[in-house]
Amino acid sequence: MSVLTHGRRAVAATAATLAAALLAAAAGLVAAGSGTARADSGAVVLAQGDIDFVPQLADGRLDLRIADRTGDGTVLREPSEVVLHVVPEAKESILSPVNPVLGDGLYGWFLNGRHAKDVFALTPGWAGLAGARSAEVTLDRAQGEGRFALYTFTEEMEWSDQEPVQHLNSEDPAHRSFSLPQGTERSVPTWGFAAEGVHRLTLTVSATLADGSKVSDTETLAVAVGSTDPTQVRPGDGTTPTPTSSTPSAPTPTPSSSAPGAYVIDDGHIDLAARPGEGGKLAFQIKDGTLQNPRWHEPDDVVIHVRRAAKRRISEAYAFLGTPGDPVWWLPSSQLAGLVWPGWSTEGFPASQVRGRITYRLDSLQGPGTLAVVNDNSMDSTVLVDSGDGLPDAFEHAAGSHSHSAWAFTKEGVYRTTFTVAATLTDGTKVSDTATIAWAVGAVDPTTVKPGENTDPTAPTTAPPSGTPTTTNPTASRPGPDPSLSSSAPAPEATDGPTGKETPRTGGDSGNGGRVTSGSTGGGLASTGAPALLPVGLAIAAVCAGAAALLLARRRREDPSDLAPDAP
Repeated sequence: MSVLTHGRRAVAATAATLAAALLAAAAGLVAAGSGTARADSGAVVLAQGDIDFVPQLADGRLDLRIADRTGDGTVLREPSEVVLHVVPEAKESILSPVNPVLGDGLYGWFLNGRHAKDVFALTPGWAGLAGARSAEVTLDRAQGEGRFALYTFTEEMEWSDQEPVQHLNSEDPAHRSFSLPQGTERSVPTWGFAAEGVHRLTLTVSATLADGSKVSDTETLAVAVGSTDPTQVRPGDGTTPTPTSSTPSAPTPTPSSSAPGAYVIDDGHIDLAARPGEGGKLAFQIKDGTLQNPRWHEPDDVVIHVRRAAKRRISEAYAFLGTPGDPVWWLPSSQLAGLVWPGWSTEGFPASQVRGRITYRLDSLQGPGTLAVVNDNSMDSTVLVDSGDGLPDAFEHAAGSHSHSAWAFTKEGVYRTTFTVAATLTDGTKVSDTATIAWAVGAVDPTTVKPGENTDPTAPTTAPPSGTPTTTNPTASRPGPDPSLSSSAPAPEATDGPTGKETPRTGGDSGNGGRVTSGSTGGGLASTGAPALLPVGLAIAAVCAGAAALLLARRRREDPSDLAPDAP
């Protein structure tokens, strides 16, 4: 059973604090939030931070408002004037217990999902109506491709084999309404969308007041999910005209030949491979496995695009990458659709043709930030590369094998990695090949990036000055990996990784794996008080037998003057 679950983000808001914030906003005493943007239609786009759906009474009428706390204060907004953006980074695999709720697809886009603390996304909550006997929300209509669901599935529920509690479901008439919490307590269920695109949710909030009278308000909310450009979305029911001067956003690049002659790869499986070359030499090449018929490329002909969906928060466990909470662009060691999945391949060299192992060495890095490559599974948590503490960095990979590691870039921009791959053949001949790969990380147009080396002598590099020692003690350690940074997609089959050990992976958060369950019954929306989710790192530690498996071992450094490994 997976220890990573869909659930409510652990955010508590007391009734007094929330009420004070709402009163301040209503009085116009709080400045507008700085975390908002404007769509071409004039709508306010909310994409990151805390918001609440708050029913209010005004002159005997009920109004459903959005309390926007994405900036420095709180601003009350009409839902029909707002576009919510479920950012691409909010994409996760669908756990088996959630299949009856959101469908049998592999992936969905989630707000308050199980990785909410790791991504820069919205955390929407619901508040009750003070003084009311009861209040509830009904989903009158849902427009958009794929299913929408609002539900609660905490880690405690997963551990106790409970089913998700459904509140709203666009394809299940049995779950079209839920009860709001009493008073102004805040509840934070999970919002799940099974497909990208524009979704419009028509919601009616109704309440029975203390005197027995009934009031209600109906609003339509526009939600841009995934790679959909929220600035091109009309708010509300879509009838608000969009200025004719607006232009559609450019399509996301796909693997193809690009302007400066580069071949751009931005999704799917690739390998950084050691292959037998002409004349018995070694050739370092990139295998593009994203196509039906895989193609081989020279590294200096390729630009690898790390899309913005790779953006995550640095966790405490990976503090060596930077300040916890700051962004990092993370390519997990398990495949996640929509992101490139780099692997290491020495399958072209059978073990019978090589003495010992094949060595990969990162000689230098040009770019705005640092790069780390980590084996981030519980069986092998080695740091293979960390440009933050100097280069070159080298590690060994078993011949005739294939593996995947996690890659982390600390800033957006263009990076250039120069690798040397080397081996000692069975006859004692040492062979090697050196090449440079260009990476476009984050909000960078990869078609504008020149592949291969950068000829600009002023470009920054993290390569050490001449004469810098490159051999260090490999026994130092770092804190254990935070599995929440890893993809929750289905893990690849066990392979012989860079350390030469078998690294079988168990569990995982595959949408098709784990426990198969039936649908659940509806119910009221419970309020949140204490955090609902255990820290992921502690949960993993509870499962693993001892903390030793969670330590990051320092990777070996090889002397660049004698890179090819000798016979044992």
